[in-house]
Amino acid sequence: GTTVTVAAEREVLRRPRGNQRYWIALVLGSTGIGLGLPVAALLLRSFATPNGYGLAFYRQLGEESAALLVVPWQTVLNSLTFASVATVVALVVGGLLAATIVRLRFGWLGALVMLPLGVSAVMLGLGYVIAFVTPPLDLRASPWLVPIVQSLVAAPFVVRIMAPALRSVDESLREAATVLGASPARVWREIDLALVLRALGVAAGFAFAISLGEFGATVFIARSDWPTVPVAIFRFLGRPGALNSGQAAALGVVLMVLTTVTVLVADRASSVRRGAL
Repeated sequence: GTTVTVAAEREVLRRPRGNQRYWIALVLGSTGIGLGLPVAALLLRSFATPNGYGLAFYRQLGEESAALLVVPWQTVLNSLTFASVATVVALVVGGLLAATIVRLRFGWLGALVMLPLGVSAVMLGLGYVIAFVTPPLDLRASPWLVPIVQSLVAAPFVVRIMAPALRSVDESLREAATVLGASPARVWREIDLALVLRALGVAAGFAFAISLGEFGATVFIARSDWPTVPVAIFRFLGRPGALNSGQAAALGVVLMVLTTVTVLVADRASSVRRGAL
């Protein structure tokens, strides 16, 4: 017979030696500085008021501002609402596209779906402004044009996450369920959906986080009385004064916290689903 030699775990996973330690420390240190320094600076700036460190800039988010037509905290609710709607749309559209690509093997459709990632978000926003100017498609006055555009930006990521998950579903499971008398809808619900639920949760988290922070297209189409957090930050930074820059920093911290919570929740949901399986 054939003898297969398996190396011990300590031989496969060995500690770095010599100069390897210095290179690893350099890479980790550079990465930590590149990622951590901007976050630390943003946090510090949001608390550094002209009268010392405090929560004055965060309190000002609940007051009216000359930079916006709404109270700054309203932009957080706007962003959450738009991102939620955009996530639902992106999941439905992206999920159907992923199923079509996998079932019908349309490779060209997969390349076409990735098109929004290959062009500038600014171009998408400007294109929507130009396209939807005449009835019955005049949506420039509607705030719901924002989640439509955001879902267009997020949908390719949903497809990229869902398509491999759908390909991993064993066709014999579907065939067995069909032989046992399950309807196509029940096969989809109890086989496909059950097995890709984890991927669906990850896709939802990515879509929500992307929509929450989308700026390039949103700045073109967001109404003045329905601004999102990124748009509000841009408007605050466009005005002079420590108060405006401080409120921009405070909103930046709020956006960072919301995005982090979204990613953690999505990761937690996927971990729970993985444990259940």
